[in-house]
Amino acid sequence: MDKIFINGQVLTMNPKAPFASAFATIGDRFCAVGPDAEVRKYACANTEIIDLDGKTVVPGFIETHNHLSWFSVFVLWADCGSQRNGTIEDVKSRIREKVEASGAGEWIRGHGYDDTMIADNRHLTRYDLDEVSPENPVMVMHTSGHLAYVNSKALELSGIGPETSQPDGGEIHKDENGVPTGLLKEMSAIMMVGSDFFAEQSDWQTKELLQAAIAHLHKAGVTSIHDGGVGSFQYLKAYSELEREGKLNLRVYATLLESLYQEILKIGLGTGFGSEHVKIGSVKLLQDGSIQARTAALQEPYHDNPDCKGDLIMAQEALDELVEKYHRAGNQIAIHGNGSAAIESIILAMERAQAVFPRQDHRHMIIHCQTASMDHIVRMKRLGIVPSYFVNHTYYWGDRHYSMFLGPERASRISPLASSLKEGLVFTLHSDLPVTPIDPLFSMYCAVNRITREGMVLGPEERIPPLEALKTYTTYAAYCSFEEDVKGSIETGKLADFVILSDNPLDVEHDKIKDIDVLSTVVGGEMVFEKASY
Repeated sequence: MDKIFINGQVLTMNPKAPFASAFATIGDRFCAVGPDAEVRKYACANTEIIDLDGKTVVPGFIETHNHLSWFSVFVLWADCGSQRNGTIEDVKSRIREKVEASGAGEWIRGHGYDDTMIADNRHLTRYDLDEVSPENPVMVMHTSGHLAYVNSKALELSGIGPETSQPDGGEIHKDENGVPTGLLKEMSAIMMVGSDFFAEQSDWQTKELLQAAIAHLHKAGVTSIHDGGVGSFQYLKAYSELEREGKLNLRVYATLLESLYQEILKIGLGTGFGSEHVKIGSVKLLQDGSIQARTAALQEPYHDNPDCKGDLIMAQEALDELVEKYHRAGNQIAIHGNGSAAIESIILAMERAQAVFPRQDHRHMIIHCQTASMDHIVRMKRLGIVPSYFVNHTYYWGDRHYSMFLGPERASRISPLASSLKEGLVFTLHSDLPVTPIDPLFSMYCAVNRITREGMVLGPEERIPPLEALKTYTTYAAYCSFEEDVKGSIETGKLADFVILSDNPLDVEHDKIKDIDVLSTVVGGEMVFEKASY
């Protein structure tokens, strides 16, 4: 044995032996789990004995939907997060700082703006951005990732004007005179600003940025992720090179945008191809937008706008065709669907694909799946669909879902975890980083408590027990990437990915789960994070 850990509270997540006090590792694997005395028998002269001093150990957290590759570049962008700025004038100051540090004509990029949280309570306009950047093109991404704001220079460079036709699945917002206001809705409109905004970094810079972002994840106990929407070979190359150089201390299940997945299929690759550090995962499709951007497709109108239901991105026939194509090819499909109309559309497409080409174990996913009905849950269970719920919404936007976007009844059912649990549906949770911070313990707290920013319990009947919340980041998360045989629990022969916590999430008061500290994170038997004061 390389290392033996004793005197701990080990939550193995193995239902046959859920608790232990000790475990041992050889190389990157667990090789013994059980009581102290039993595991210590395997010690030899070179074995390191580590006393956990009663601390809690859980399997490494697996985050099943985030955008690490997107998040990694945010250090280069202006932080326009309104929860930290307060007013549009503050946002403009952040943009001005970037303009002053940039050369003539360089793109100015910003992220994190939220019109419903800022004191001005409105969207940015081209004129706001023109004031601080008349010559440099500017784009600021909304916190949802489904809206963007550009200035006049960016519109000019991209050729967007009053006569520009609306793109499929998106919108160039125009005023009463037909003049673009600078607001772009959904990626088909956002991408019209031109490829310069999305220009890639050099290969070495991409790798450096990814390594810094990965270190951020380790502090939260994350050992594996689904990078939810990789659209460039550059990131696949960066992950692969980091692995080859022995520098990739994270396990990446790369969910690829459909345009990139088409290229992958041409060379005969697909879901599951790769190593224990980098694998090709699902093909990523989108069928609606964001609730807080009012672009999610609902079956009933938005609570504060009876004329708006949001729109599906694809016609049903187009979605049916794509789903059947990738389903027949044996690949896993992950489809973004927030609103109830989008969820219905996705389930219909998967039902039709399964009817014409039955597959026993596809594990297709619906990402976010926030407004799923009981009928949707029953059908997802029957089809073997795994929803990944964006439960952090109960905290970050819960009050506004209740009063603005969805109204009391629908808001109380958002992320219907208890209903899914009762039906026996396997599901996971996620942060959608950078939309919300990546913090599995906080997401578990949200699932167990459903407390909003303002202290309201949003849908208490949809709360779940702490053990079930822990499963969503361990055993269930491993299942949805077909990796339950190698990770998700602390068992002999599985990858030695684990986290040492200050407290036991199954024992603390439910409202204290978010306050538990990650003391150490270990990937493949190697320490990748240790809290300084620990």
